[in-house]
Amino acid sequence: MSSSGAIPRLNSEQTRFSVINFYAIVNRYPIMSHIRILPEDLANRIAAGEVIERPASVVKELVENAIDAGAARIVVETRRGGRQLVHVTDDGCGMDRDDALLSIEAHATSKITDAYDIDRITTLGFRGEALPSIAAVSRFRLRTRSHEDVAGVELFMDGGTLRDVRDCGCPPGTSVRVQNLFHNLPARRKFLRSAKTEDQHIQEAVLLQALAHPGTAFELIMDERPVLNVGGSTDMGDRVGMLLGRDVFRAMIPVGYTEDDVVVEGFVARPGMTRSNRREQRAFVNGRSAQSDAIYFGIRDAYHTLVMKGRYPPAVLYLSMPPERVDVNVHPTKREVRFRDARTVSQIVAAAIRHALRALAASSPAPSRETLRPHGQSQPQTASHAPAPVQQQRFSQWRTRDMDPGTPVGIQPGAGGPTWDRSAEPRCNTDGPAPEEGHLPKGPSPSAATREEIRHLRVLGVFRELYLIAEGPSGLVLVDQHAAHERILFERLLASARSQDGTSQSLLLPVTVELAPADSALLNRNQDHFTRLGFAIEPFGGDTFLITGVPGHFPQENVAGMLRDILDDMRESPGNVSRPDDIRVAQAACKHAVRSEDPLSKREIDQLLRDLAEAEMPYTCPHGRPVMINIPVLELEKRFGRRH
Repeated sequence: MSSSGAIPRLNSEQTRFSVINFYAIVNRYPIMSHIRILPEDLANRIAAGEVIERPASVVKELVENAIDAGAARIVVETRRGGRQLVHVTDDGCGMDRDDALLSIEAHATSKITDAYDIDRITTLGFRGEALPSIAAVSRFRLRTRSHEDVAGVELFMDGGTLRDVRDCGCPPGTSVRVQNLFHNLPARRKFLRSAKTEDQHIQEAVLLQALAHPGTAFELIMDERPVLNVGGSTDMGDRVGMLLGRDVFRAMIPVGYTEDDVVVEGFVARPGMTRSNRREQRAFVNGRSAQSDAIYFGIRDAYHTLVMKGRYPPAVLYLSMPPERVDVNVHPTKREVRFRDARTVSQIVAAAIRHALRALAASSPAPSRETLRPHGQSQPQTASHAPAPVQQQRFSQWRTRDMDPGTPVGIQPGAGGPTWDRSAEPRCNTDGPAPEEGHLPKGPSPSAATREEIRHLRVLGVFRELYLIAEGPSGLVLVDQHAAHERILFERLLASARSQDGTSQSLLLPVTVELAPADSALLNRNQDHFTRLGFAIEPFGGDTFLITGVPGHFPQENVAGMLRDILDDMRESPGNVSRPDDIRVAQAACKHAVRSEDPLSKREIDQLLRDLAEAEMPYTCPHGRPVMINIPVLELEKRFGRRH
């Protein structure tokens, strides 16, 4: 206490050391408190447990550091699923002796300098946790050399303790060797899965980085066996085709769209190609592999009437936006990202995919960013938004020779005529849930034929009053007339709702229908949606309603029964963001308005095909079932033994 009796003020640094000294006394005399500061090595192990989940986490962190260092080639070598060894070598900028020693200190980083940078992160790493966390749970060797230095430096660590530092000879770049992962945490080591499972996670980690950074060459070696080797390429189409397979790539269409300083590029599946899970929906934000519900919701919204429930179309999407609009610091492993305006991002993703799908239906080349930019909006200066490596990854060209937008799903161009691609078969089952992968009936796939091809189909006959048999440019085409009717009526109903005209045809005699209380309440809640679609339904007291009109082109037989069926379907599929109520009502209405096994005259068949060709999405019914199935000529010739 000062001579004046005032209590002296301590600055923040003095306060911190006072608290530490106090806790040092407490730890010496534990009777005074139950709270203690953990030893540094124990604290580092706890921190490592958050960042390093499994060997694949080590690979991810080391590869991201190499990319941030500007590496042109990265080699990843593992043994026994990464437990015994993870070795990552790059030819990046490297480090001098001082930086190498600082790199193994917790929270030491060159990526950010102050709090301002946290909201504008343009690198993959930024926390300064990766190397010290890895070193804390392994036997760790770092060998690095900058391009300016004559000799490199080598560090050895064991369980987070620095054992040796010495000069060494090595090429420019960095080599990190991680051995016996979790050797000092036996409990964590026991929770690792089999070597095969861990290898799969490592492959996925390298695959994501290779997809995100096409300008960088990657090599993956597992148990001394080459698994992946891709060279650097500025063409994203080349990289996607090499890593996902040419067959899958040929069944995808390019996406290019810009809105509100958000650029969406990539590739999405043609209608009819789906998977049983979201594994093949990969998204990258500013060069970073990311998981985000906003992106997944956008994909779902764009396809919501083109795929069946529980099915997921493959997609590889690259989003570029100002870094301050995305938060990457929300997960210990940086696996997830959050957007400042998630709804806007979701809508932009959906709009980008819809433009690509509409371009496919119109048999026009895939849209470019310039043609799809909203009217009056200039190209955003994305160079200041995305990390430097991302700027080298812009699509240099669309791979039109490998992806003809008019090529039907499941039909591949090539020498000697089209070949059949069973991997692109849809997983559709109209009578029940979609079958699982690996248990699929073999057969033809839905055709993504162009509108012009649909108009010029030559109808040969009708099978069981259900399917039109027609000759198309690539073979035999079967058209489900029920599904085609549903698609046509569905789009007409939605067009009526969008135009707000509520066009309807009056019934000659109004129909009175008495509903159950639950159905009555459901109808009252959705009265506006029925009206927008063209239904004229009036309350008639209690749970009784009077139907005086139905939408144009809507059958007028058994109107009361159809209304009950529509309400039943609506109850089984409750509304959500991805399926607005107008769409739910239209889906249920068209399902019950079209009857199977209705014989059609030649004039009606011709009109059906003309109307289908004018549909916005003629490939599937509103519930995701295929409208057309194409059997190529080559497949028929194989079946009849005409070709070997």
